[in-house]
Amino acid sequence: MSRILSKIKLNTFAIILSILALVAALTWIVPSGAYNRAEVNGRQVVVAGTYQPVAASPQGIFDLLKSPVQGFSRAADVIVFLLLIGGVLSVVEKTGAITAGIQAASAFFHRYPKLRFLFIPLGIIVFSLCGATFGMCEEALIFIPIFIPLALSLGYDSALGTAIPFIGAGVGFAAAFTNPFTVGIAQGIAQVPLYSGLGYRLIIWAICTTVVITWLSVYAMRVHKDPTKSLTYEFDIEKRKELKLNKEETRITRRQKWVLIAFGLGMVGLVIGVLKPQLCALIQRAWGIDLMQLLRLEEAGWYITEIAAWFLGIGFVCGFLGKMKMQQFSDAFFDGVRGMAEIAVLLCFAQAIVIIAENGHILDTMLEWMSGAIKHLHPVCASWAAMMLQTVIDFFIPSGSGKAVLTMPILAPLADLIGITRQTMVLAFQLGGSWLNMVIPTDPVTIAAIGFARIAYPKWLKWMLPLLLVMYLLSFALLIPPYFMKWQ
Repeated sequence: MSRILSKIKLNTFAIILSILALVAALTWIVPSGAYNRAEVNGRQVVVAGTYQPVAASPQGIFDLLKSPVQGFSRAADVIVFLLLIGGVLSVVEKTGAITAGIQAASAFFHRYPKLRFLFIPLGIIVFSLCGATFGMCEEALIFIPIFIPLALSLGYDSALGTAIPFIGAGVGFAAAFTNPFTVGIAQGIAQVPLYSGLGYRLIIWAICTTVVITWLSVYAMRVHKDPTKSLTYEFDIEKRKELKLNKEETRITRRQKWVLIAFGLGMVGLVIGVLKPQLCALIQRAWGIDLMQLLRLEEAGWYITEIAAWFLGIGFVCGFLGKMKMQQFSDAFFDGVRGMAEIAVLLCFAQAIVIIAENGHILDTMLEWMSGAIKHLHPVCASWAAMMLQTVIDFFIPSGSGKAVLTMPILAPLADLIGITRQTMVLAFQLGGSWLNMVIPTDPVTIAAIGFARIAYPKWLKWMLPLLLVMYLLSFALLIPPYFMKWQ
């Protein structure tokens, strides 16, 4: 097992370091430049037409050495989030509740084998809806350690257990119809009515989600038939031994039932916390009750800090219900934290890539070059080029809202000049700025997701490339109808 982990760390770490060195080299080649920024609705947005060269800032060796440390500061909230997830899940796992629950679920699916094939479509649809509506991203990480053993118990593999929450939320995020972090912000900057164009976006979501379900189902059937075809075959051998999964041990003790109930209610509470603004608005429209005012709630929904705090509380409750002594709780918690340490360090180096590009002032220059080339193309081709521009920017800025405030102030007026609607430009931003998130090493969520299953980054990239190719070709096709129907 140690040899496998060493190989994984070498592959992923080597690739991140290579990209880091390449980006640093670009700061010596690409001219430095910057747009002016202005505050709009509390966000720093670039001002179109204000690009100008700035003093060159090539990044040297010492800058490279500092960047991972700076990366830790930038990704601190995600790193703490992951460490707490690891600790809490280790506590819940030590109570035996997760294993017992998974064995019971596995026994149910073995009694009704035809229902086993609903595991993939139902899982993908649920997570895709979460990504499409409220922009689930980091939250999907919580479910990966739960879906991995569940997938293994059904005869699948850890890659599928990772893919259902991670890719499921990813496809919903990319093909979203009310995601506030992409559709909402982009439409606001482009001065398009909020969540307009919903009908066509729902069609896009349904098509893209169906493609992902089909792709993962084909892979799952292949692995179920021949486990050696699995992306995580060696890891799964050890994981099955660790979990001690079998079909006979399905009895759940009363204590474990209470732990599972508490954990399940905690997940429901988490979703309510994330969706708090939308739920309160829905209740106010339906019954005229202003819960925000009545309960004195904050207007914003939960994000990383609140979710991590809630999850930590779940861990304490589950430890208490599992009658764990303080020493047992402490040992289990810090075992889980230590298991996440390697992923946390990789996140620091992944964030260093973005820091080097920003400090070298090359991102705005690249945006200026590419946006200038787009305006000379046919409208349909221009929408495709705008989508690919978002893909390039996505490598350096995985954040959906970050890309929106950087690119949409420039691309929205450009849409008027090239003959496509601003709604179409928002769609190009949405599609082009999301698919790559499922594979880029600069996205901390991607590194964390594949880290749970100890999937080497080159393996994950190779496995995902066919799906990405299909999704990009599909996105090109989906950008054609808006031009002919003058989509508003």
